[in-house]
Amino acid sequence: MPGTKVYADMTPLMTPGGATKTKSTSKSIPKDPHGFDPSTSTRNPTTLSQDKSSDSTELTLRSKKAWEVAMGPGKSLPMQAFMAWMSGTGVSIFSILITGMILMTPLKSIMAVQQTFAPLERVHKGGERLDLNLQKAAFVAINVAGVLFGVYRLAIMGLLPTASSDWLAFIPAKTFAEISF
Repeated sequence: MPGTKVYADMTPLMTPGGATKTKSTSKSIPKDPHGFDPSTSTRNPTTLSQDKSSDSTELTLRSKKAWEVAMGPGKSLPMQAFMAWMSGTGVSIFSILITGMILMTPLKSIMAVQQTFAPLERVHKGGERLDLNLQKAAFVAINVAGVLFGVYRLAIMGLLPTASSDWLAFIPAKTFAEISF
């Protein structure tokens, strides 16, 4: 019948005293679960050495995570290159927006490098900070590569003043000594 709960009938397993029967009374129930080592439940010198090794394991894990964070911007460079190729080299609103995104994303990342690595650099139990300078340098270098790609894209589109004709407004006009009519 819908809406009613059906419970299993446990009365044949109950003894008159209220305790449950077991199928085999000859076997004793082990006190500890299979695989349990009682020596790990108390603090002893081997446990302290395991704590030190867990600290070093935590440091290596945080260092690996920092390398993943540092290499993250490099994974987006191929997608940005594909988007730039798809938008073309003509000066249009879409290609300018794509180029602006290619330039601004790495610049924002470079400005926020300390906030990016702050959770991984926190002080651990030993009292010292994890040194992430190499990871930060790699992060900044990859983002600088992204900025250089954006500048290259601006040059291809003709938006950078690279020719002498781009500076004609700043070249003084020639003054002639003689004028002939």
